[in-house]
Parts: sequence; C-alpha cells; structure tokens
Amino acid sequence: MSRTQTKAFLYFTALILFVITLRIILMTSMPLLDTTEARYGELARVTATGSYWLMPHMSASQPFFAKPPLATWFAASSWLAFGHNEFSLRLPSLLLVLLSCLALLYGAQSLKLTRQQWLFASFVILTAPIGYISAGAVMTDATQLAVITWAMVLLWRLQTSAQPLKLDQYGLWAALGIGAITKGLATWALIGLPVLLFWACSSREVIYHHIKKIWFWPGILLFTGLVLAWYIPAEIYYPGFLKYFIVGEHFQRFLEPGWKGDMYGMAHRQAIGMIWVYWALSIAIWLPIFIYGMVKDKPLINATLDTQTKWLWAWVLAPLLFFTLSRNIIWTYTLTALPAFALLTANFWPTLSSRFKKTMQVLIASWLILATVASLVWIPQQAENRSARKLIQQAQSQYANLPLYAYSSDEFSVSYYSSGNVHVVNDYDALLTLLKQPDKLLITSKKLAPQLVAKEQATIIGSNNYHALLMTKHP
Repeated sequence: MSRTQTKAFLYFTALILFVITLRIILMTSMPLLDTTEARYGELARVTATGSYWLMPHMSASQPFFAKPPLATWFAASSWLAFGHNEFSLRLPSLLLVLLSCLALLYGAQSLKLTRQQWLFASFVILTAPIGYISAGAVMTDATQLAVITWAMVLLWRLQTSAQPLKLDQYGLWAALGIGAITKGLATWALIGLPVLLFWACSSREVIYHHIKKIWFWPGILLFTGLVLAWYIPAEIYYPGFLKYFIVGEHFQRFLEPGWKGDMYGMAHRQAIGMIWVYWALSIAIWLPIFIYGMVKDKPLINATLDTQTKWLWAWVLAPLLFFTLSRNIIWTYTLTALPAFALLTANFWPTLSSRFKKTMQVLIASWLILATVASLVWIPQQAENRSARKLIQQAQSQYANLPLYAYSSDEFSVSYYSSGNVHVVNDYDALLTLLKQPDKLLITSKKLAPQLVAKEQATIIGSNNYHALLMTKHP
C-alpha cells in the first residue's frame, strides 16, 4: 500500500469511527420514539420478560403476527444481556448495518473493490440519512438489510466465479432461509427482483450459468429446513398466523390503499411514485452522485454497460421500481438499495471532475458538521417530545401510588417506560367515567388534553409536544 493509499485508508477509517461514535451517543441519549421504535422496543421487552420466543407478543394476550421474529429475537436478547435500556435495544441494529458493510468487504475481490473503495462505500452507507438512522433504531430494517446485502454479494460471487465455492452456495441458501424469518416474502422479493432485472438485461448464456451456479441441492435442503423450522410451529401454536401474515401483510397491505386489516398499526396512503421522493431524502447529500450516475450510465437503456455495473444498478433500482406504484409505503423501504448505491458511488468518485469533487467535499463536510450538532444537541431534545419517557418518570417519582391510564394508546413508549403497568381505555364514554373518579393519572394526546380539562375535573401536570399527563381531582 502506497503512502497516499495509507493516508486515504486512515482518513476514511477515522471518519467512519467518528460517525459510529455519534450514532452511539444518540443510541444512549435518546428515548424510544413513538410510534415505530417504541412499538418494537415494547415488543422486545414483552417478549423477553414473558419468554415468548416462538412468537413475539405485544402483551400476554396479543401475539405479534405482523413480522417474523428475527429482529425481535436480536433486540430482546440484547436487552436481557446488556441491560434494560435503550442502547441495548438499539445495539443489534448498529451491528447489523456494520455486518452489511462487512458483506461488501467479503465480496471486494469479485466486485473489484480496493480497501479504500470499500471504506468509501461504508462511509456512504453510514452517512446517508437512511443508513445513519437505521444503524441504531429499534426496527426490523437493519436485520433485513444485512440479510439482503449478504445474499446479493453471494449471488454476485457465484456469478463471477469460474468454479463456485460451496461455502458461497451454502451461504446464499442460508441467507434466503434466514430471510424467511426476517420479513418473509418481502425479503425474498427484494433479493429476487434485482436478479430478475439483471437477467432481463443479460444474455441467455449469462442467465444459464448464473442459475447453474445458484442451484445447489444441499443448500436448498438447508433453506427448506430453516423456513419450516419456524413457520410450522408458529402456525400450529398460533392458528391464523399464516393467513394474516402471508395474505394481509404481503398483498393486502400494498394492493389496498388505507388497508383496514392492519392489527398492529395503520396503513399508509402515499402518492404513487412517493418512493422516489423518499429515496432522494434517504441519500440526501449523495443525491448529486445518483443523478450523475443515472445520466452517465443510463442503466435502463444502455446495453453496453459492463456486467458488474448492470448488477449494481439492478440492485439499486429494483426496490425503487417495485414500490413505485404502491401507496402503502414508508421511507425505510429504500434501505436495501443503499449498499449497491454506495458501491456505485465509490466507482464514480474517481471519474468526477475536480470541481464536482470539491463541491461534494464541501457538502460532505457541511453534512458532518450538521450531523454532529444535531446528534449532540438538537435531536436528543426533540426526541423527548416524541416519547412519554419523562412523563412516565414524573408519574413514577411524584405519584407512585396512583394508577396510570392511557386513552386509546398507540403511543407504545407509555407501555415501555411504565413496564406495562398502564391501563388502556379505548372507549371515550369510559374515559369520561374514569375522569369522574379521584386520584387517577391519565396519559393522552396533548391535543385532547385541554378538552378533557374543560369538560371534566382534571388537571394537566406534565406535557410535551405530543403527550399530556393529567390527574383527576377530588370531587
């Protein structure tokens, strides 16, 4: 390694360690945010304390059918092993994003990556907003990212190898099997669609040889065993799980705008094509390089692209195209396109003009400064407004002897920070009856609280931008 290469290696290593340090600070300082992160945090807490390891539970009476259990297993195990705190719940996500970066290193030779390019690609992953947020949030997305990234790297290694390694073949089918307990059919789709798009742009000979290297009977048996080992017991012990999960979560969720069958959250109704807006926000400062690459390579119409570039563009574009017509989406659906985009960015960087590079360097430096200030000051302060942590702490310290209620609570931070010691009231008339009783604590939305205070004998004793803590008065 030359002196210049060593300098670049150390430079990017230092930047990556700096970004990881910022992320760890946020993982430690922030409360669990409503609703998504607090939902999965509460799911992990209930699963761990109740030993619901076959099927995670939201409560003792409510199994969670919306997602397979792998991400919850990771979060719950970390929570038990490293302490009952936010950092422990978030730690698996950070490790899984880093594991995705290691997948690119494993495929570096077949991807023709230098160590510097791999570090650059990892830096892109960690500094893109979608990567930075996912690397330390209690969600299922980082788990899916790791599975899909390893599967795509292994598929490419098989494509480029003269004689495929059995380790890669076993690894691929193991990744597909693990994908079944990550997000199910969605994970398979996000692996299979880039492959199909790549094949659509390839010769019959390339397709034939790729299939021949992928098809591996011992690996298929391993895959089948991994899938059946969880899905069969899950359906036996929880009848109706497969119908809800396969039909509802995989088809009705995306084909029915505003789907009413969601048992655990709410369906989203976005404009058609919104995934591309999400993608632009997800990569933020790196968007100019994405536009540059689209203009330079013209991936959907350029038949002269080399095989590896076709593969990377198929990996980037397939999930975006797949969700273009879907309205029931969220911005994290762009995450699986990020590793391939990071690799393309590492390849494009040497081809940029000096002026373009200088502009990008200014953008990157500005972004790091902004991320530092936001991570240390602004985000932790704002996060408290998206969580009931402080209000629960107030209730527990000042009014420990009073029962706690929540009205129609989808704010899962209430349940998490009270360790499940909250009574949920779903009916408005029942709520009004409750407020006529003395010495009760109630958490509700800040918007509703003034109406309750005006209508009944209650006082607001704490609030943030989203929640309010009320206490009923004596008659």
